[in-house]
Amino acid sequence: ADLRFLKDYVLCHGTAPRHAATYSKGTFPEDEEFSLGGWKEGFRIKILDITEDDMTFDMSGLDVSIANALRRLLLSEVPTVAIEKVFITNNNGVLRDELLAHRLGLIPIKVDPCSFNFPSAATKAATYESELDPTEVVKFRLKVKCMREAGAGRDQEPVNSKIFSKQLEWVPIGEQEERFANDRPEPVHSDILITRLRPGQEIDLTMHCHKGNNCGERGHAKWSPVATAWYRLLPRIDIVEDVEGEDAEALVQKCPMGCFDMEDLGNDRRRAVVSDKFRDCTLCRECIREPRFSQKVRLARKKDHFIYKIESTGIIRPAHLFKQAVQTLHAKASLLLQEVEDL
Repeated sequence: ADLRFLKDYVLCHGTAPRHAATYSKGTFPEDEEFSLGGWKEGFRIKILDITEDDMTFDMSGLDVSIANALRRLLLSEVPTVAIEKVFITNNNGVLRDELLAHRLGLIPIKVDPCSFNFPSAATKAATYESELDPTEVVKFRLKVKCMREAGAGRDQEPVNSKIFSKQLEWVPIGEQEERFANDRPEPVHSDILITRLRPGQEIDLTMHCHKGNNCGERGHAKWSPVATAWYRLLPRIDIVEDVEGEDAEALVQKCPMGCFDMEDLGNDRRRAVVSDKFRDCTLCRECIREPRFSQKVRLARKKDHFIYKIESTGIIRPAHLFKQAVQTLHAKASLLLQEVEDL
């Protein structure tokens, strides 16, 4: 392959990718000296799809280290509010206290983390009867009892036999009632099954929610604002030598994502071409496993073009999550620059 092609693309062979290294400015004679203005002109973001919980976009013109840094920041350093402490007064159900508390902690709570401060030492040490800071704690309560309705048959479902997240009751602290009158704290999803009870069993507990993130020694996945954040490089498929006739039909059938199509050449001749679904390529390599196709089809990935996907847990919209990740990266870079200048 041409060296300049390898500068921009990763070649994907049957067993492993090749030439995955990135080349810095000055490697090739025609390279211009790096400039911030030139980088800004080449950097692009194009939103492909966006909903309340998901966002897919193209991001091109930057190094993989920056793309991966943003992914890691989304996973671990954008803060949210989650259940941190559970004070259990009564639990005689089948689920033990530790497991019940763990399940409660993983329920996404819809609270704007910007409205709260990170917990102080006093808040972290707070007990069930402590006076709580309304700028650091969100309080919930769960008090339910399973029982049969009068006259109900044995085959009828008892009341509160299934406990769902919608049964968590917000307990305002201080002026929180007024502050969150139009946006009351609540679980993101109301139908998360917490546990099951039988008649006579009950649960009575109080929960304290703290602001936190998924990094450091006290980090935990419950504070991660995303279900996942990931990216893949933009695929490129080239048919470097014509594939016709029965071989063309076999090649089209091999791709599970429909990345190949048939072109009619006339005189009962047909050949394989790359379809407009090439972006869906998952790099399964089915099209190059057989020797008859391995030298005729070239698979590659653009080194600086990322198809990015952010899946929010529903607490924060994905576009706002990405903005916060960029702001966090900027703050870290500024801090590093200041430390270097102070040497």
